[in-house]
Amino acid sequence: MLKQKNMTTSLIKKTLWIIYGAVALIAIDSIITSIVYYIFHLTIENNYQFSSKIKLYIFGATLGLYLLSACLLAFFITKKSRLKNYKIKERLPVLPFLIAISIAITLKPLTLYFSEKKLENALDDLSKTNYMSSLNLSSINEFITNSIYICKWSTIIVLVLYLFILNSYAKKH
Repeated sequence: MLKQKNMTTSLIKKTLWIIYGAVALIAIDSIITSIVYYIFHLTIENNYQFSSKIKLYIFGATLGLYLLSACLLAFFITKKSRLKNYKIKERLPVLPFLIAISIAITLKPLTLYFSEKKLENALDDLSKTNYMSSLNLSSINEFITNSIYICKWSTIIVLVLYLFILNSYAKKH
């Protein structure tokens, strides 16, 4: 009975860590999405034509942010995996978990809400009427959404491949 209880407790702890990791990844995604929308609004405020150069800039920034976050995560995991006596903490860090879950739940919806309001204000501004009417906002929104989607999943695939390689390397040594 005691062994069953220890196994159940261990399973619950591991599950909590998995949930913490998922929430942390969603929080990182929310932060990156907010930065990408900030970049988008900078281009509108500066009256840049939404040309292929601006699209490439936004896509490059999105990819760069996702790759930077993946590199930081890979560095952290590699550093921890090389420690000879590394053990996963018994207790889940409650404060970082609460911060991550708050960011994951609130930041992306707030970003989209404020983005919509900012676009409404720009459309109402008479000095920007010609500029705003020349933009296809639906197409731009689709481009940003697709860029985030492609970069997010490409980065996750690269990170998973890296972890598989790291795991096979750790098994050999």
